Amino acid sequence: MKRIILVSVLMLVLGVSQLFAQQRIGYAEPQRILDSIPEREQVETQLEAFYNEWEQDYNQMYERYSEELFLFEESRNQLSSAQVRQEEARLSQMVEELTLMQQEFGVMFEERRAELLIPIVERINRAIEAVAEERGLDYVFQSETSNAEPIFFIIRDNPHSVNITDEVIARMNR
Repeated sequence: MKRIILVSVLMLVLGVSQLFAQQRIGYAEPQRILDSIPEREQVETQLEAFYNEWEQDYNQMYERYSEELFLFEESRNQLSSAQVRQEEARLSQMVEELTLMQQEFGVMFEERRAELLIPIVERINRAIEAVAEERGLDYVFQSETSNAEPIFFIIRDNPHSVNITDEVIARMNR
């Protein structure tokens, strides 16, 4: 039984490898392409400005909290226990607001980043498709992946695979 399964798996692997041997495969290096696009610097500048604006608001709120905490600590001995609890609750609320502000910013920053990058990514995809069509490629894989994407091993010195990164960069910079 094991021998039949092993033979079946071997036949499947050989069939898949023969299928890919007949296909023209290319790969692209997305980070290199993105780094070569002048608009990337504009996106980074806009994101930096977005961050700086948020950071200024956050720092103002944090400074207010720090001042109020300092004043509370200085006057704590003159306050009643009810006043201490009330001030501690108020300061705790300020800490929660600061934490929430950080969390919301993380989401807003990623949304803004995606909003700015979508047109660039669409241009990259169109350029990859155009180069692949011109080269007669059946598949184009990316040479690097992030955690959420499937991993494809690209053998860069394989004579059957074609690195189209430079062609995509040239098309993007036309």
